[in-house]
Amino acid sequence: MPAVFAVLTFAALAAAPQPAPRAPSKLFPDLAHLELKQEGVHVWYPKAQAVPVKLPAAYLKAYEEAGVYASQPLTLELGHGVPKATLTCDSGPSADPSCRLLADADNPDSTLFESSGIDFVFLANADIYVYGQSDTLYDHRRLFRFDGKRYVEATQAFRYVGIAGVTKSALVLTAAPGESQHVLITLPPRTPLTILLNPASENEDGQNPDYLVKTREGLVGWARIPMQPDGKTSIEGLYFAGD
Repeated sequence: MPAVFAVLTFAALAAAPQPAPRAPSKLFPDLAHLELKQEGVHVWYPKAQAVPVKLPAAYLKAYEEAGVYASQPLTLELGHGVPKATLTCDSGPSADPSCRLLADADNPDSTLFESSGIDFVFLANADIYVYGQSDTLYDHRRLFRFDGKRYVEATQAFRYVGIAGVTKSALVLTAAPGESQHVLITLPPRTPLTILLNPASENEDGQNPDYLVKTREGLVGWARIPMQPDGKTSIEGLYFAGD
């Protein structure tokens, strides 16, 4: 496909509306920002601890042949016991991007860190934050730390959800998660609500169907909202993004 170029005058460029900065840019203003457009990923990293990759690994060609965008943009030297590692990101087969750190750029099995997500923040202290809804029902807002061998996700008591949704069917709110005897209120279909929290513990499917919900009147209670086979739920705005 031929490339298409547009030439803008400085005045036109200045007058054009500019996109709002992504949230990590506000949280971590000292980090450099890299957008991998084809992979659907944004990366923030300490510039002094990064080197551009000159020649990506040959095995990434297989991703391209499978219709998946993949790249190795940077080698990071985060220190704090973390080996020098190459950042490798891909778009995923169903717009479900992910990134990993490889101790050996040419060996996809040398993984030190791996996570689905959209926004990846690599800090100078070697911690990693991951944001964005990819292969999840909502943005899990993860923190990863190096344990001496590889990165592991830091355990949270709850995950913040923060989704404003609407009920598709009647929804029961209770005083405790999974409890059916102490009903707080039953919300009718088409009722607006806010999903606040989800326990970080997961079942065998990698989900927890219990959510802390706030009604528009300000009542707070637990609702059981399981994911359906098609990835949807009984709440508009809460759905699985990915494979």
